[in-house]
Amino acid sequence: MKENKDLANGDNKKEGGGYEAEFEKYLSGELEIEQLRSIESDIEKFRVLLNYMDQELDQELYERDTEAGGGEEEAGTEEAEPGRQISKAVSRKFRKYMIAAVVAAICIVPAVLAGLSPLLDFIYYDPDQSMEIMDEENESVIVVNPFVTNMSVYMELFCGDKGFANICLWPEGYGRYTIDVRTQIDGEETPHLLELVRNHLYRNDMNWNRSDFPDNAFTGRSMGISCSMPAEDAKKKLEKAPELMKIRAAVSFDGLKSMEELVDFIERHDTNYLYCPIEAEGYSYWGFAPVRSGYAYYYDREEFPFLDLNEYEGMEEEVTKARAYEEHVESMIRYLMEQEDFLKIFEGGVPGGKNYLDTYKYKGVLDYIREHGVKSYGVVVYARKEELLEILEDPSVEGVYMLDGKMDLKF
Repeated sequence: MKENKDLANGDNKKEGGGYEAEFEKYLSGELEIEQLRSIESDIEKFRVLLNYMDQELDQELYERDTEAGGGEEEAGTEEAEPGRQISKAVSRKFRKYMIAAVVAAICIVPAVLAGLSPLLDFIYYDPDQSMEIMDEENESVIVVNPFVTNMSVYMELFCGDKGFANICLWPEGYGRYTIDVRTQIDGEETPHLLELVRNHLYRNDMNWNRSDFPDNAFTGRSMGISCSMPAEDAKKKLEKAPELMKIRAAVSFDGLKSMEELVDFIERHDTNYLYCPIEAEGYSYWGFAPVRSGYAYYYDREEFPFLDLNEYEGMEEEVTKARAYEEHVESMIRYLMEQEDFLKIFEGGVPGGKNYLDTYKYKGVLDYIREHGVKSYGVVVYARKEELLEILEDPSVEGVYMLDGKMDLKF
């Protein structure tokens, strides 16, 4: 048996130090989510065992003393009396230590954790942290959560075609949060569950923060052969589709459109525009939602003009929509560049790994659009069959990639 036990211990050391090393990883937040839950299950078992010992120890020790006393009396040996007294003294001492330990666990430890709470919030990113701002117009205080604004801007910039709706957040303990990022298209919500454990992000859907469209869905991107279908071929295919069909599609322009040209295109073709990707370096999509409004709950409007496109309402005579789009895109990029703690977790690193942030790509895209202007190579639409056919008739449309669709019985 000893040989087998030693062999098992040896195997544990080879695999990374056994339970002790695994517990150290738990303390440092390096464990995978399944291992983390296993450790926490062990901790819960210890708590139950400690509670059991507290309730049963007195009775057990009493029975042992009684049995020992009875045997010695029957034997009639007076030498056993000092040993019995020593046993009782040790038992009382042991009980005192156990009671002190339980009191410490119940009273002292929570007090210590309460004192550590602000420190832990400082060490680990807290998406549930609220702040108060003064509404001078209404003479009231508004409680806001900056994380909601951060996530709203981030989702629009990189995967607006998903249709970001809202987030749900549940604190699970110090440094632990469950986050549900919800996207919505045509009233249908899709949840994307994330777990944030001491600055390490775990997710089941590895593409939760990427566009649903493949990287080569548009013809205007320099990443090899595009999977976009030529406009003429797409029209022939689309004419065979049912009349009540609604389709999510990536429409490619035959060249880059300025924001003035994009506004003209959108006004000429009435449909549901989800996303406008813009010319930028890199393989991920950068863009904006041209009709999104009312999602950013807190920010400095002077520093980040039109971060929320809802600001444009009532300013049509002062600012053109094209300029509002340009300032909206630049404000989104600059705003996120100031949210480094947020970006390190939700953009950089791998699940459970080290977080990193490539700030150069943000600066590079910002410098590019400042030099060349904000230009788009296509749009993502969620259009009815006849609307998409009309768009394909536009001479500036080169191709289309149809991702998915469904029957729309509301029309």
